[in-house]
Amino acid sequence: MDTFPQLEQLGLTKNEAKVYLALLQIGLTSAGAVVKKTRLHRMLVYTALDRLIDRHLVSFVYRNNRKHFQASDPSALLNELSRHTAIARAVIPHLKSVQKRSSENLEVKILYGHHGFTTNLEELVRRAAKDDHVLRIVGGAQADYFYDAIADWYPRYLELLKKYKVVKWQISPNSNSTAFKEKFAREKHTKLRTLKHGLGSPTLTRITKKLVSIEIYTKEIIIIQIYNAAVAEGYRDYFDLLWKQAKTYTPTRS
Repeated sequence: MDTFPQLEQLGLTKNEAKVYLALLQIGLTSAGAVVKKTRLHRMLVYTALDRLIDRHLVSFVYRNNRKHFQASDPSALLNELSRHTAIARAVIPHLKSVQKRSSENLEVKILYGHHGFTTNLEELVRRAAKDDHVLRIVGGAQADYFYDAIADWYPRYLELLKKYKVVKWQISPNSNSTAFKEKFAREKHTKLRTLKHGLGSPTLTRITKKLVSIEIYTKEIIIIQIYNAAVAEGYRDYFDLLWKQAKTYTPTRS
């Protein structure tokens, strides 16, 4: 039975499907063995492995200081579908509440892991550059959640902001560490305000004119992207209300 079409229908690319099937056949093995089995370029194999790990379809262990990969039980495909269903059920009530506000098409995407996280940030910066050049950020997630998620991609994030002349306005809990507040407030083209109460959810919401993203900081970060001008306007109004209530954070003199 040719399972490639079915795997592609479940959201895997051709390369991901080849790598996943190869691992099912071989078992625990090195990336080199997967390259040999699939006849794909090494970089394509590593990219596919990273994406499959993000989707919990592949795991890895170290043996003799070398990374070895193993396909998860195929039932993990059902687990991923269940996660999508759970997230969709969570966001549908809110989406229905705004449905009558606009006849504009509404699109929702769900991204996972580091790749999804950085893809979302890059799209937000590009969209903000087409609007008022302001990326509005609000949420209760502690600063280390964000820095752990972005990892060594942070300099690239700053480069994009500079390239597209986009500034950051952020509302954070007052409970965030002083180190974070000092670091953030000292960055060029940023404004930071804090609230003592009302930001208890471990999420960050980023707002542009037509795109809103909600970052959920679980063991594997989940990003919900909502494309709709009416929805974005509602989030922006909420941000503006909190912005007026929040206190401007001024860094200490060095």
